[in-house]
Amino acid sequence: MVAAEVVVIGAGIAGLCVARVLHEAGKEVRVVARELGEASRVPEALLNPVRGKRGSVAPEAEEALAALWDFYPRFVPVRQGILRPVPPAHRPAWKEKLKGRGIPHQWLEEGLYLESAGWLETTPLLHRLAQGLEITYAEVERLEGRTLHLRTPTLATLSAGLVIYAGGASGAHLVGLGGRFTPGSVLHTLEHFPQACAYGVYVAGHSLGGSYLPHQSSYTPHQTQPAEVEWLLAEAEKLLGYRPRWDTSWAGVRYRLDRHYLRPIPGGYALTGFGSAAYFYAPLYAHRLLQQIN
Repeated sequence: MVAAEVVVIGAGIAGLCVARVLHEAGKEVRVVARELGEASRVPEALLNPVRGKRGSVAPEAEEALAALWDFYPRFVPVRQGILRPVPPAHRPAWKEKLKGRGIPHQWLEEGLYLESAGWLETTPLLHRLAQGLEITYAEVERLEGRTLHLRTPTLATLSAGLVIYAGGASGAHLVGLGGRFTPGSVLHTLEHFPQACAYGVYVAGHSLGGSYLPHQSSYTPHQTQPAEVEWLLAEAEKLLGYRPRWDTSWAGVRYRLDRHYLRPIPGGYALTGFGSAAYFYAPLYAHRLLQQIN
């Protein structure tokens, strides 16, 4: 049995952010994950404080924006700005929701421009965050308080002073928190979009993403379906005026806990359930977890 001061389960964006923050604070941290990135390897990620077609302002958006701009640019370039081409008839309702909020924005002829929002390429970020961390690549078969039972050729166990579950959908059964599981896909486009644009679906870099599929009550692996591709391309045509060409796809399952992103569990904490906003919230909640355990 190997011991560690802090064991982080999951090497997605939440797990790597909290492991990096704790490591830089002088904690002895070991990450346990099946693979680097896991469900966070969507090609490009939006950092978007105004969500969906209804213009809902993300809770704690101002704090999350400050935290992510303070954190991510230390590791990779972050492209600034997202254009939301809101139809004119819907703009009064969006303006009302933004009133009194500290989110820099402009209303242009094309729609809402969020100047403090942005996007980044995920693969370079995940690799940079992982540099210098102790990572054990293994599947956690069972979690009993501060003891992890790992599925390895020798069926090893790992003890921890503190366990942080930062895995996503595929490992949620380990902590039994419930939540919603939403499958979705991203197409890798041949065209590069330097300006992120989002309404219904989004384009940024080489990504066209979005989801119309219903929530599920448990995790099931997802593969891109022909109907999804057709929906993405049809929505992209509404957004861009044409259907972009694409060559490959990414599929995953988002895990959402409706704002209960940081909560106690036996042996430690769960830091998970961000859904599609994981890259937006991960730096903020990683620092909050550090404050919690100090």
